[in-house]
Amino acid sequence: MSRVALSLALALAWAPLAGCAVSASASTGSGAMSSGTGPQGKPARRVDEAGGEAGGGGAAPAGPPPCQPALADTPTALFGTRILVRMPKGVELAEQNPFYAQAVAPDQATSCGQPVAYAAVGFFEYPNAPVTAVRDQVLELRGIAKGTATWEDEGTRGKTYTGAYSAPADAATGAPAVRGWFVLRDANDKYGYFALYETDPAHWDALKPVLVASGKSLLVKPRSIASPVDAQVSAAPPAGGSAGGGLTAEPAGAKPAKPAKDVKAK
Repeated sequence: MSRVALSLALALAWAPLAGCAVSASASTGSGAMSSGTGPQGKPARRVDEAGGEAGGGGAAPAGPPPCQPALADTPTALFGTRILVRMPKGVELAEQNPFYAQAVAPDQATSCGQPVAYAAVGFFEYPNAPVTAVRDQVLELRGIAKGTATWEDEGTRGKTYTGAYSAPADAATGAPAVRGWFVLRDANDKYGYFALYETDPAHWDALKPVLVASGKSLLVKPRSIASPVDAQVSAAPPAGGSAGGGLTAEPAGAKPAKPAKDVKAK
């Protein structure tokens, strides 16, 4: 797709049991066990009520289960209540204009400590183009050049597309390598709604489940209204943002950035 400045309303889951082998060789015509007083092999273990092995010092107690990053207790309301989404606990968004919100700061720590490098939620007028082309253009606006990201775990359900992407470090801009999760939803109101989350590849395995869960929580209340504003969108990094670029827009009459509201789940 030729690059279009999306006249967007955007800015953008057996340890085998070792049985005790009993060796019995048949004596001539007797059927008796081989020499010895009982079955050969290692005796079975007997565990006492405290969980230790009888007659021994007991096994070392198991450590606590690994921390599982959690979603926020309440959803974040964006653009009035047009979009509701439960962000990973510890990650906050701020509206940059009437159709685009991003993380208030890079590398916000989640409930288990691993940071989310970047996050954004927004919507735009859906162009007449394949979903993969729209997806790629959103990443271009993020600052990830077309063709540099590799995708996996892609899927569609109804009119929702999801996928995981990897982008290498960019020596020219100083942008680090990232792993991300992307959600794009068509709500039948001529707009496309998206959420994207990025983290350092070292934290991907720990954070992927909570990023996927946050994307699933994206709730859209479509409205058949005109585009909130005609915006010229660029891929310039936001002030104070990550070196990996960001989605920005300078629409006429855009409201100043403000923190997103957290609302109690009903």
